[in-house]
Amino acid sequence: MCADTITQVPSPLDIPPGIVDWVRSVFSQVNARSSATLSRIPNIFETTLDHSLIAHLSEFGAPFRFPSDWIVNLDTHFLGGRYWGHWEIADLGILVVFRRKGEMLGTKIALLQSKRLYPDEIENAVDMHPMDYETGFGRLLASDSEYKSQIKPRTFNFSEESKYRALAYRNNQYEGILKYSEEHGIPVHYLLYNPLTLPFSVELPAASGNEKVPELKVGCRVIKAETLNGKLGHLKDSQHPSFRDAAGNPMASDFWTLHNFVADMVMGCKEGYVGGTNPLHDPGLFRVFSLRGGPISAAISITIDAPSQ
Repeated sequence: MCADTITQVPSPLDIPPGIVDWVRSVFSQVNARSSATLSRIPNIFETTLDHSLIAHLSEFGAPFRFPSDWIVNLDTHFLGGRYWGHWEIADLGILVVFRRKGEMLGTKIALLQSKRLYPDEIENAVDMHPMDYETGFGRLLASDSEYKSQIKPRTFNFSEESKYRALAYRNNQYEGILKYSEEHGIPVHYLLYNPLTLPFSVELPAASGNEKVPELKVGCRVIKAETLNGKLGHLKDSQHPSFRDAAGNPMASDFWTLHNFVADMVMGCKEGYVGGTNPLHDPGLFRVFSLRGGPISAAISITIDAPSQ
């Protein structure tokens, strides 16, 4: 069964386990690579992690035909900043398209608002500043003092008490996401970038030739905004949740890995918004994927095409 916030409808396709496993494997690889990036570069910008995730997925951006004649086609599209009112609702949109012999049967939508875990040594959220865009490539030519600061030896530590510094409880964006889901019946999920494992420490400058990374045990995780809100009632307004706050102790079953969320929860029609086949007849589908002013900045499509009945 596919479930949205209001009704349940039958799944358009009975997808073979081998197809689900393949999609899960692709997103597991993307998860591992994105998490390894944060593990190696603990002060990386959050937007860069989004770009990296899209870039990793683009390596699979072609139709894949399976021996059973099922076809899976992954595609990505980056549009840049898009906002709902003054607040960004989601960084990434996932569109699953169900087809049979090329004919569209239905769609599924998931919206992801990304936030990264910060090491304990970084107390304020940092990302690209408008001045960086105005400066252009000039920001790459650091002054002597800036360069010396950049190469100063430092150790960064991640733990279960580390914070999602750009996620503030009950601030305007936080409340806007909950309001958007309630008003339009399109649930929003948080995509939380984490290191490969916790606890984790990394030194910069990194030692050349010492680039071995640990096994993926934590990595990119997804949680429904409403579920997260239910876990954060002990926080004061504008406080930043820790990894432990979001994950639970031990990690709860509602704190999905990215690959399980996509393959099992969205494709399996357990999370997300059930869409139709024509944006002109489906307000939710039209609102998210057909309006330039829609609430996402990049989109990922997964087309599942069955060969016959």
